[in-house]
Amino acid sequence: MGTQAQMPSGLIAQPPWQALTKTLDRLHPVVMICAASEILWINRAGAACLGHADPAGLCGRSFFEFLHKDYAELADFGLAVFAEEEGAISIKLVHADQHDIDAQMWVSPLEDGLYMVECHDMSEHLRAARALRQREQRLEGIINTVADGIITLDERGVIQTFNPAAEHIFGFSKEEVLGKTLRALMPDSLVDDGRPAKDWVQLLSQMAHLTGKKKGGEEFPMEMSVRELQQGEYLSFTGIVRDISARRAEEERIFYMAHHDALTGLPNRHLLDDRIEEAFKRSRRHHYKMALLFVDLDKFKPINDRFGHAVGDDVLKEVARRMGQVVRATDTVARVGGDEFMVLLEELTTVAEAEDVAGKIKAAVSAPMALFGHEMAVGASIGIGVYPDHAKDMCELMNFADQAMYRTKNQTRV
Repeated sequence: MGTQAQMPSGLIAQPPWQALTKTLDRLHPVVMICAASEILWINRAGAACLGHADPAGLCGRSFFEFLHKDYAELADFGLAVFAEEEGAISIKLVHADQHDIDAQMWVSPLEDGLYMVECHDMSEHLRAARALRQREQRLEGIINTVADGIITLDERGVIQTFNPAAEHIFGFSKEEVLGKTLRALMPDSLVDDGRPAKDWVQLLSQMAHLTGKKKGGEEFPMEMSVRELQQGEYLSFTGIVRDISARRAEEERIFYMAHHDALTGLPNRHLLDDRIEEAFKRSRRHHYKMALLFVDLDKFKPINDRFGHAVGDDVLKEVARRMGQVVRATDTVARVGGDEFMVLLEELTTVAEAEDVAGKIKAAVSAPMALFGHEMAVGASIGIGVYPDHAKDMCELMNFADQAMYRTKNQTRV
């Protein structure tokens, strides 16, 4: 302990550090004045932090009494060793009720071999940090188990995180994409537009359905939801990605089923109507003719009745195949009823062209066919309607072709 100077008047002079105690007593951290390891003075907040109501009751005790047993060996070195450290030292103090206090300590040398010890209680801070880490770990666990790909990007569009689902969707490992821009996951045709990465990522935030690119170069449909996050002066983006290949394939299958005949695979009446409507628009715009052929099979019912529906179905499939072979790829053959078909012909210049196609269809359909060990044949009654020669609109054209077919069928019966 430092010596106290004798004043001329006979009074003992107070040591210099005592002049600071009024100020130090107002501080919230633990503040002690120690000689070697003996506590000469401690502030009220410090005594309370250690679980003691009377600061004076702690004077004369060793600082190291309040240090956790894990740090007991440090007592051999004394406070002088701690005073040599420039930064904070992480320690654990012990409360009067024996619970631990996580703290950071600074030791400053004073005159006469004394030390000022300052300890900040970090328990709440560390508990908050541990709770934050636990929340982050839980969130990371959720991110790593969800089926959707989750990708975070900085404001330059550079990938910062890439969860396991994203690895599965794109075929890249996290290590292969971190530090690269999102362009690495998109087809070249989509990203090579010269936009800065930041502008390009912000553009993606306005889009829902995109095309992704797997590691092997395979393109696939995906949904991507991009959200912007402003954290102070830092801008980042979070993208949630879902591979919708299976859903798109199912949608296409349902659309196909709704617009095609299940037996022959030909377009049905709904799809034919759409194509006729579009064909009318093109015909009017470019001033060329278009034709509808109404084809009704002859002698089909006796075959169906004699050999059964299985054979009848095969006859219809063979008829559909033959009709498809004699028209152009741009023409449409549709099945519109049990044994009724319609053919849409575009870009004609004369009615004779439609009549020529009708003749080819009739010859192809009427040729004998061998099915299930039996040779059989059907015929075809065909009605022709040509726009603009026979009608002004789709409804009139269909009626004209229908009536022409019935006239042909009646003539065949005669």
